[in-house]
Amino acid sequence: MMRKIFIALGLLLSIISAKAADGLLIKGRITTVNPVVISLNTLSGKLVFKTTIDKDHPDFSMGPVQVVPDLYVLTMGATKQEVFLSNAEVTINGYFDDKDSNSSSLEFSGLEEHLEMANFAPKQSYDLNLDTAAFKALKPSQLTALAYLFKAGKYDFYQRFLVNIPLNERISESAKWLVKRTDSLKNYIVGIKAPEFQLPDQKGKLLSLKDFKGKIVVLDFWASWCVPCRREMEHLKTFYKDFEKDVQFISISLDEDPLKYKKALEEMQIPWLTIWDKKGFNNSSLGKAYGFTSIPFCMIIDANGTVLQRDINNGEVLKAALKSITK
Repeated sequence: MMRKIFIALGLLLSIISAKAADGLLIKGRITTVNPVVISLNTLSGKLVFKTTIDKDHPDFSMGPVQVVPDLYVLTMGATKQEVFLSNAEVTINGYFDDKDSNSSSLEFSGLEEHLEMANFAPKQSYDLNLDTAAFKALKPSQLTALAYLFKAGKYDFYQRFLVNIPLNERISESAKWLVKRTDSLKNYIVGIKAPEFQLPDQKGKLLSLKDFKGKIVVLDFWASWCVPCRREMEHLKTFYKDFEKDVQFISISLDEDPLKYKKALEEMQIPWLTIWDKKGFNNSSLGKAYGFTSIPFCMIIDANGTVLQRDINNGEVLKAALKSITK
């Protein structure tokens, strides 16, 4: 009967039908030792309503107020939780420990729509495993809220959501965010011209992407501190010679510390071209230019400078792609 969904809060939610209301109404009875502020804000931070409870005043009621069905941020004390809400009645009853939320015992009702969406939510940070059944199971407003919960950096991923949201349904904050997010990723798709760069090789000679026009290029972004990067580089060593005739391999270090960069080069003995962006991973413009937020990250560029494949972080995937491209 009970179901844990608010992992951060350690709260309990009961499956009880939401009551119709003139708007969103959140009420209940929460016992607490110290005074606790309960508030609800939009994703952009606009306050919807707020109240305070204490040991002498455990009963509370906020609303009703008309809202656009969407994700909202429910705050209790120092604890925040994103929750999908619409114009219905939600009740919260139980005990809240403002010092240790995991010791709280709260029971929610009226959050069926949130539960429906949460069934498809990412299980962990940067999880991109989306069950496509969501597109049939959820309402457009729930879909835009779901898209917001995914930390994706891929145009195709968000475009799949957007094509399922009618224009007249793109009114919520999460929907507007989805439109902007999708549009911002258009520069990171297959088929566009790869951005230029000018960086020094090990001898200090400045090299640009245009220097390799006429040859297929593999750009591999890495850093000495990135263990998966170094592991995939060792994998690359086992097959790069099979493609060396047709492909120029270039590893771009995102190390800030020149000593660590040089030490890694000595340790790894990388047999293909290496260049260095001394600005480092956090300050380099390459992440924004090429559209990556984590490494290892590889992309394949054709002889005319067009992106053929991107978002590669696995040696076997790279090998298969090169086999297909070079035939």
